[in-house]
Amino acid sequence: MLSPPPFFKKRKEFLAISAILIAIIALRLFFIYGDYKKLKNLNGYYYTDAQVLKLYEGKGKKRDATLLKLKSDNGLQFYLYTYKTPPKRFEWVRVKLKLKKNTTYWDYLKGFFAYGDIIENIENGFDAKAFLRRQIDKQHPIDGKINTFYHAIFLADPLDRGLREKISSLGISHLVAISGFHLGIMWLIIFGFAYIPYRFLQQKYFPWRNRNIDLGFFTLLFLLFFVLFVGAPPALVRSYVMLAIGWFVLILGLELISFQFLVFAMLLILAIAPKLIASLGLLLSFAGVFYIFLVIKWLRSYPGWFITLIAIPIGIFLLMFPIGHFFFGNTSIWQLMSPPLSVLFIIFYPVSAMLHLFGFGGVFDKALYALFNLPSKSITVAMPLPVIISYAALSFWAVFNKKAFWATLIYAAIITAWYMGIYLLNT
Repeated sequence: MLSPPPFFKKRKEFLAISAILIAIIALRLFFIYGDYKKLKNLNGYYYTDAQVLKLYEGKGKKRDATLLKLKSDNGLQFYLYTYKTPPKRFEWVRVKLKLKKNTTYWDYLKGFFAYGDIIENIENGFDAKAFLRRQIDKQHPIDGKINTFYHAIFLADPLDRGLREKISSLGISHLVAISGFHLGIMWLIIFGFAYIPYRFLQQKYFPWRNRNIDLGFFTLLFLLFFVLFVGAPPALVRSYVMLAIGWFVLILGLELISFQFLVFAMLLILAIAPKLIASLGLLLSFAGVFYIFLVIKWLRSYPGWFITLIAIPIGIFLLMFPIGHFFFGNTSIWQLMSPPLSVLFIIFYPVSAMLHLFGFGGVFDKALYALFNLPSKSITVAMPLPVIISYAALSFWAVFNKKAFWATLIYAAIITAWYMGIYLLNT
């Protein structure tokens, strides 16, 4: 069987396009740096409208204050303390802010602490996301944690700290933060529902049309609306761009599982949204896709059901374990539930969405409540820097060598077992 042609015919093409995209990224970051310098050198306060994403109780000298995480209408993410009565989560406020002297450009890109305060609450007109939140909340009147869980998986809202720690202790943060996993499920649902009526119309009125191209384009438009509607979080932007490029590549009959394709997608996303260069979520999202590509590259001779239901859930859990624990370190024995929960989520996600549409969203509440209360304790274990460096080096070698892939998988399993052993010894 002939294999599809590569995404780039020659290495020179790949290098040339990569160089162009890097130049675009650098130029756009230069202009953003100009905005940063203007804001930092501003004598007075900068005034803007912003939405409250999270609230934290103050500590120490600021125990009477509330720390707010906000996102302005022009894309700035920042933190402010207020001693006033705090607004509710997701409300819009008028704020004044001033950068601290030690705010670096990197801080500016990823989200910074600022001096300032709330001026007033403002009305932002009809908010479709707020309306949908209320509809979800009506179906889960008992436990607020369930509400915020559904807000996260359907509307890409950030989790509150308590539930985020529970989710992390179960090893299912990737299921709650909307990304390519969710878009893939949505693609199958939308494409599948539209397939039969479109086939009927096509056969009767326009048989010359290509069904897969038309339905794929329609599905991409629908998903683009969804990405913009939920605020275009970094992992979702990455997922959508890769999905769109991937669909185009498949239509052209080119090779999809390509690490050149992955690098091209990453550079294209940064060219579109250069501030995402400071996003940890985007980095972890690309790491996940990198390891999915590794698994598929070296196990593609196995049956499709084995790769989908066993190799990817278990393999990605093990391979991403060192990466995730290098940044966060949160460890619990319950994280071993991640692979089976990932498989169950493929069914749970569309079914729960349909149940919410018809007002029966509370069907799984008892099961979710029990699940979120399983991890009673977790510990934080730092990962030594030499370990993650050696693991990253082995991972990149695995792109070119199958034995290195198996060595990477074994190394990841050893690291996972080591962390779990530490957990058991300390609980």
